[in-house]
This record gives sequence, C-alpha cells and structure tokens, in this order.
Amino acid sequence: MSHLTVYHTNDMHGRHEVLDLLESHDRVSPSILLDAGDAISGSNTLFHLAEPILERMSGVGYTAMAMGNREFHYLRGVHQRRQAQRSFPVLAANLQDLRSGKAFWQPALELQVEGIRVGILGATPVQYPPLAIWERLSGFRFLDPFQALPALAEELASRNDVVILLSHLGARVDRELARRLPGVRLIVGGHSHTLFTQPERCGETWIVQTGSHARFLGELCLEVGSGPGRIRSRLVPTDGSPPLVAEGAS
Repeated sequence: MSHLTVYHTNDMHGRHEVLDLLESHDRVSPSILLDAGDAISGSNTLFHLAEPILERMSGVGYTAMAMGNREFHYLRGVHQRRQAQRSFPVLAANLQDLRSGKAFWQPALELQVEGIRVGILGATPVQYPPLAIWERLSGFRFLDPFQALPALAEELASRNDVVILLSHLGARVDRELARRLPGVRLIVGGHSHTLFTQPERCGETWIVQTGSHARFLGELCLEVGSGPGRIRSRLVPTDGSPPLVAEGAS
C-alpha cells in the first residue's frame, strides 16, 4: 500500500509563523505542500507592492494554492506582479477570464509524486454573479462551484490515484461539495477559519482545515487506493505546543 503525506495551511493573512516552522520541519517523502488561500495580506481591492509571504512560500516548496478572495484582484497588473513573486501555481476551476491574454491561474494541476499520480483542483469564492456589472467592468466571470467542479473532478479521478480539492469556500460548502464530488479523496479547506482538530469524513471524502493566521501546520498521511482508506493526521502548533494527533479509517 502506497502512502502520500499532504502538508497543508490556509488563511495565513500574511503571518509567517507556519513558514518558520516549515523551514525547520522534517518532511516525510513522498509528500506535497498545499495552501487553501488567503495567504497574502492584501485583498481584491487593496494592493501591496510586495507580498513577502509569496517568496517565502516559494522557498519552502509549496506545490499549489487555491485562489482565495485575497489572491483575486480586479486588476490584471496586480495578478502579474503576484505571479512574478511566486514559483507555484494558483488554482481556481470556477473563475474565467473573459478577455484575451494568458490567465494568471489554472483550473487544476496534475503531477506524479514518486510514482503516485495526483490531481489537484481549486475553487475560489464567487465575488459576484454572472452578468453582474462587475463582470462587464472587470472581465472576470465567477462560476457556481457546484456546477463548475463535478466534471473536472470526474476527469481528474479517471487518470489519477488521488484527487484533492483546494477549496477557499468555507467548511459548510466543503461538506456539501464532498457529497457531490465522489472522486475527490481530500478537501483542503479555508475561508471560514474553521479549526478541524481531526479530519472530518463526508461520504468517501476527508475534509481538513487549520483555522487561520498561521497557528497550525496540518499534516495528513493518506493510504493511496480505493475508498477513503486509513489516514493519520497531525496539527502541529507554531507556538511549540504538542501536536494534536488523530487517526481514522474507512
């Protein structure tokens, strides 16, 4: 039985404590490092010329992050600058650019981690409905994640050993998505600042979230195979407190 360890963060809001921990943390192999969005201190209206956390996230080897509401911006120039500050992709399968040019995010990412095929898709909060005046002004269209994600999740599941959703939609929406996306093995969530002291199982899917403001590093070891399988999980506090350990099985 193969195993994949997923290290995860969410809603750091420019705080660096978990990155300090990652720089000294011994990570097992094979593993990936994911963030579920709102890592930066700016927002979709407030632009900071520098976002040092993006360079630090690149330095510790993040695999991908979801586009949180803070990572989205109405101005393409801001997206370009932020893209230049990071070396990992931002994922949002329910966001479209209606204007010509290269998008600064991608719907999904597929990679092999020591022979394990991993598909990762992202979801970002809907800032305004289709055909709203903001869509015409900005050229960005937000799609309902319940309509935009199922076909892509099914496609990824058909050719990968593990499918992970990076969701910046909040715990309530994640629970409903878990019921509608049977091919997704794990949802790494954010936006609602929910601290899951142990992974929550919804159907065949596990859901995790680490609260907010870089207080915890999440660590989840998945058995690679059919069904939810057995997992081992730890939340490692950044203040030096003992880890919170949990274990679950199908």
